[in-house]
This record gives sequence, structure tokens and C-alpha cells, in this order.
Amino acid sequence: MRRIQLFLILSFFSQIAYSQVKTTDELYKTAKKLDSLIFDIGFNKCDLSHYDTVISDDLEFYHDKGGITEGKTAFIASIKNNICGSPNKVRRDLVPNSMKVYPLYSNNALYAFVQEGEHEFFEFSNAKWVKGSRAKFTILWLLENKQWKMKRVLSYDHHL
Repeated sequence: MRRIQLFLILSFFSQIAYSQVKTTDELYKTAKKLDSLIFDIGFNKCDLSHYDTVISDDLEFYHDKGGITEGKTAFIASIKNNICGSPNKVRRDLVPNSMKVYPLYSNNALYAFVQEGEHEFFEFSNAKWVKGSRAKFTILWLLENKQWKMKRVLSYDHHL
């Protein structure tokens, strides 16, 4: 019984040690850069050239309005056809100060991190950007062959 109690106490304190990182931490800066590659450059500017290197082949993207997108190829096609191929331009902005980053370790080695936050979407209408929906997101980034890959995504709680 004492071993179980000791294990639980040590587990609790190890979770504290590996909780959310500070905005000045290198991992946070990495997450911010990856977010920019996916959304600022890819989604907003429709430059998808780097998607192949930052998206996992077996990506799973769960959207509360659009359903499930499985695989890198399907995700890239969805952005290309629905966001970049639409005459109605859409923009995604990360809500300031909403992003949090949580490292995941195995045997004291960083193997992944969770990025969560909120984002807002805007539509270009009548020569100006008009606010659309706001939503929450959670992304699991996995270190694959020494490169960060977007592996699992939840985009939910979309509302005006």
C-alpha cells in the first residue's frame, strides 16, 4: 500500500514539473512557429509547400462542424480546395494570449507536446474582413525522425 501511495505522490509531482511551459520557453516558441506555418502561411496565405514536412501521414483532424479528416493527403486537399480554392477568402487568427503548450515525456525525453488555444476566423466581404466564428483547438505534435509533425487535431466549440 505504501508503494502505491509513494507512486501516486511521485506521479503527481512529476506532472507539476512537466506542466504548461512559459511563453519564453523554446518549446513554446517552437509551437508558435509551427502554428504560424500551418495557419498564417498555409491557411491564410495558401502557401502549402511546407505542409508535407510538418503534417504526419496519418493525421486525424476532428472538427465539430466539418467532421473527420483522415490523413495528410486528405487534409491538404481540404485546405487547397475549400480554403484556398474558394472565392470567399477566409483568415484564421490565433487569439492573443490563448495558446498553451504542454510537453509530453517518456523516460525524461521529450517526444511530443500538446498545443491548445483559441482562434478566430474572418471572411473577406465587401472589401473588408468580417469576423466569423471563434473556436477552441487542441493539437498533438509528435516528434517523428527529429521533426515535429502535426498528428491529431481537435477544433471545437465554434460559435459566433
